[in-house]
Amino acid sequence: MVYRELRNAILNGIFTPGQVLRQEEVAQRLGVSRSPLREALPRLEAEGMVVLQPRRGYAVATLDPKEIEEAFDLRRLLESELARHSISRRTPADIARVYAVLSEMANLTTKTSDADVAHWFELNKDFHNALLMPASRPHHMRALDNLRGIIEPYIRTEVRLTGDLHQAQQEHTLLAQAFVNGDADAFVELTCKHSEHTRDRLLRGLTENPAAE
Repeated sequence: MVYRELRNAILNGIFTPGQVLRQEEVAQRLGVSRSPLREALPRLEAEGMVVLQPRRGYAVATLDPKEIEEAFDLRRLLESELARHSISRRTPADIARVYAVLSEMANLTTKTSDADVAHWFELNKDFHNALLMPASRPHHMRALDNLRGIIEPYIRTEVRLTGDLHQAQQEHTLLAQAFVNGDADAFVELTCKHSEHTRDRLLRGLTENPAAE
């Protein structure tokens, strides 16, 4: 529970990239004791979400633009491979799940509160999982989930600065349509493009809003 609470706090920007995680303060903010927190931090370190700094303790991981590009290159490779397998194995239940999540996300694209944006991102993860889980590649999915944890705090920061969810939602609609139609080539291409566009928006947002770093 403490692991999930701290992970979500990092993803939602409560603890920002580079911030030192003083255990007493973090425990107080999350309303937990320090003992389970000490167990949760190494787990997050193994996922790359926090780093252990000499004489400073744990801090939220930071990425420079080159590392962000590398992370998205890896994400694109994983997602495109999953997409190839997923579309040939999808079921009517998978299609229904994709559209159900997409519809719920659409209702949030005009909302701007922190809670609504955080909910949209939770649904965003559900949407991509719904598209890719039919591939039945658990090791690929585990690697992808760890990678998302590293870069998502930056993506969420950029969205909070711009408030723009519309382009991502439009791309989700195209992904869903290709998935439903069984158009494998289009689905894989759109999967790659979506990752590239997310990367470009993030890097552009960090350039235009240096304080976000």
